[in-house]
Amino acid sequence: MMPSVAAWLLARPQNAVFALAITMLMPILPTIGGAILMLVALQQDLRRAIIIAAAAGAVLLTVALVSGASLLQALIQLGSLWIPILGLAAAMRATRSLILTMQLSVIVVLMGTCLFFALTSDPVGFWQQVIAAEPVLQALQLQEWQSAVGATDEQFAGVMTTMFAIGFWFGLIGVLLLGYWLYQQVPGNSSQYGRFSDLNFGRVIASLLAVTSVIGFAVDAVWIQSIAFLLFAVFWLQGAAMVHWLHRKGHVPLFAVSAAYILTLFVAQYVGTALAVLGYTDAWFQYRNRVTKQQ
Repeated sequence: MMPSVAAWLLARPQNAVFALAITMLMPILPTIGGAILMLVALQQDLRRAIIIAAAAGAVLLTVALVSGASLLQALIQLGSLWIPILGLAAAMRATRSLILTMQLSVIVVLMGTCLFFALTSDPVGFWQQVIAAEPVLQALQLQEWQSAVGATDEQFAGVMTTMFAIGFWFGLIGVLLLGYWLYQQVPGNSSQYGRFSDLNFGRVIASLLAVTSVIGFAVDAVWIQSIAFLLFAVFWLQGAAMVHWLHRKGHVPLFAVSAAYILTLFVAQYVGTALAVLGYTDAWFQYRNRVTKQQ
């Protein structure tokens, strides 16, 4: 079924424009819209993806105008998703590597987080305004959590910044992987850009985690601690990739792959941490290469 869907999306530009516009009008589905853009960019070219995004954006802005919604808010929503996705597509086409693209995305999100702390004179006030303006964040009762754990306002702002960066990065990577999966469903395509199960963030990013962790313990700098936690969370994905690799090699069943994701959602402090540690140590010791050589 999915090869037919991918083929339909690529058959005519208007098909992709229609699907992209529809997905942006429904909750959760914008992720699928981003994957459609990734599919078009990888299978055809980046210029075609930009034209389709512009056409779908025009449709969505017209709908916003007719319905009385804020055009500026709609434009920000579209740009905040589609521009990063098109950037990832451009990087992937240039590098011809899924893994290198994901490594570059980590560097970019780190730079963005550092810029936030450098350019925002009052992170506490910034997040207070954001929470006050977002009913979803208000429903989470974040201030009560802050009081319960005894975090200072500065620590709370650091946690909010880190969680936003982690959520934004994982969301983009999810779209990237879904788009690449759709690309692989097209007849004649395979894993030209590499496999997710071979993901390795490398020793450079692992060294950044080690350095920021040591400095974070020695110096009470919220921004350093935020960077260290962000990098640690990133290595969860490498741990997940190792589980996929074990499944691909026939060492674990598909159930184990599903269980790793499900348990991470419910007991992240245990399973999520274990996968992150597994991914981090793999960056140094190359477990998959060692197993392959032994076999």
